[in-house]
Amino acid sequence: MNNIEKIKEIAKEYMVSCSAHNFDHVMRVHNLALTLSKNEDIDLEVIKIATLLHDIGGKKEIEDSTGKTDHAIESAKMAKSILEKLGYSEDKVKHIQDCIVSHRYRTGNKPKTKEAEIVFDADKLEIVGAIGIARAFAWVGKNNANLYRKVDIEEYAKENMGGKINGRIQNKTKHSPQINYETKDKHILKFLHTDKAKEIAKDRLKFSKDFLDRLENEINGKI
Repeated sequence: MNNIEKIKEIAKEYMVSCSAHNFDHVMRVHNLALTLSKNEDIDLEVIKIATLLHDIGGKKEIEDSTGKTDHAIESAKMAKSILEKLGYSEDKVKHIQDCIVSHRYRTGNKPKTKEAEIVFDADKLEIVGAIGIARAFAWVGKNNANLYRKVDIEEYAKENMGGKINGRIQNKTKHSPQINYETKDKHILKFLHTDKAKEIAKDRLKFSKDFLDRLENEINGKI
């Protein structure tokens, strides 16, 4: 078994069971990152490993009721130990850690390398399109949130997101896919780095918006 396969098996052990954020999510990000990497002058091994390990600290974040744990930082710490045991050099470990730490845009840790940009973009594309819709409703079921709820976004941010549009959700039962689209999903283009990811995002965003508009019409008995 080569190192990539070993890392896949290790990553599986740490992933949470939520269908929106389990090992299937990791592999989708992994495969999309490979697509974004085509014809790019990058270290492909760094991307492969970073995508496989980018969410292994998620369980620690979920279990921290204070909201202070950042799964990206936890994942990077855990990755260091895993990679050192597999014999990776200090420089490569640091590069992979940087990719993992910067994959979460809410923390303010921005990607510093092309590899980190690709990992970031692949992860962010998961929030829009058909897969984004599927994950949103899986999250709704897990957290007893709303299938449909529209609100004044600025008021909602004050009430349930710490006063910031991109803040952390405080009471998940008040959330909905519509709210998530308005506070997070529709802003994705301004955060992406690669041209390939931006093109994919435009198509996926259209699908998300069309679906949510249709859902609203059906909810209101218009279709």
